Amino acid sequence: MNDNSSCYLRILFIFIASTSIISIGVQPILIGLLEQRVALSLSQQSGIMAGELAGSVLGALLSPLAARYLSRRNVYVAAAGCALLFSLLCAGAEHLIGLMVCRVMVGIGAGLLCTHAISDLGRLPGQDRSFGLTLLLQTTIFAFFASALPQIAVWVGISGAIASIGGWFMLMLLGAPTIPRHPAQPPEIVTQSQVIAGQGSVILGRLSMLGMVLLQLAIYSVWGFIDQIGRDRGISPVDIGWAFGLGILGGLPGAGIPSLLGANINRNLAIAVGLLAVLLSIVLLAKFVDTPAMLFAAIFVMNFGWVLALSYFMSSITVNDPNGKLTPLIGIAQVAAAAIAPTLMALLLQVAETQIIFIVAASAAIASFVINYSAGVYARRGRRRLSSLV
Repeated sequence: MNDNSSCYLRILFIFIASTSIISIGVQPILIGLLEQRVALSLSQQSGIMAGELAGSVLGALLSPLAARYLSRRNVYVAAAGCALLFSLLCAGAEHLIGLMVCRVMVGIGAGLLCTHAISDLGRLPGQDRSFGLTLLLQTTIFAFFASALPQIAVWVGISGAIASIGGWFMLMLLGAPTIPRHPAQPPEIVTQSQVIAGQGSVILGRLSMLGMVLLQLAIYSVWGFIDQIGRDRGISPVDIGWAFGLGILGGLPGAGIPSLLGANINRNLAIAVGLLAVLLSIVLLAKFVDTPAMLFAAIFVMNFGWVLALSYFMSSITVNDPNGKLTPLIGIAQVAAAAIAPTLMALLLQVAETQIIFIVAASAAIASFVINYSAGVYARRGRRRLSSLV
């Protein structure tokens, strides 16, 4: 694969990985549009959100099976086509069952797209920058499109705004036929000395995967309750809206660091900084958020730490995956954590007070920090073993 082809594919995979879960990124706005169109109760709204997340998990789990029976190109074409078709059908659905079916099918297509794109990015060199750019673009698009959807509804109507989400899948469908049928080989062969030094080690890859899952659990345990937390502290819905919208932009500097520096800084150190920022944001939400400015600060710090740690966790998994078995699981793990965390919290809140949200989120962040520290210790011992052999 020549440099121009590799660069083009990297851009395309970054775009697909960034935008394939656009429905989840603008979910609060989308659910509001669906409610205005069909008049859904709160339980029905929750059911639709859960259905789309379940579809995303199913799509991610189906990814290895799809790759077995279809060429890589056809997987992208089929997944993008599925998501596009049901995004358009959703705009015309009149009843709850129709909406549910459409959102589940969109989730399946999105899960397939996201999982395959992340896996293919991991096969290209420069994973740190690739994943950093992915999250940088994702943060920008989510913030832009979430603010644009209400205006689109004014211009073309609610159904048109709902259908506009399909435009992102149309772009993916147009690019999918240019993808080679078979994936590229991993960028480099791991040598024995690298394994001894703790590079390309399956153990490090597994530790990074576990740390990433715990990070996602920490975020999604509290993410869906931010609006309610703000309301409980006496913050108006309007102020919560601007604090949330601006706070998401914290992901830009978080993604900018790996995008610019790549592997030139220590991954474990960058992950540790990100996890400490996430933990700080959880403490702020639990104890100190009582004004719109404090809510904005907590969300901004959370997004900064989240995106920074997630970028380097993903790159650590891919460079420590000599057998190529962990990289395809990145998307599956992320989507599964996004679905499991709010479900777990809903069950715990039936028997515990609201503080359980912060306890679970903080515990997961601390556990991820410990895992990351253990990975760093393992890597340093590997480098010392290599030095002694030399």
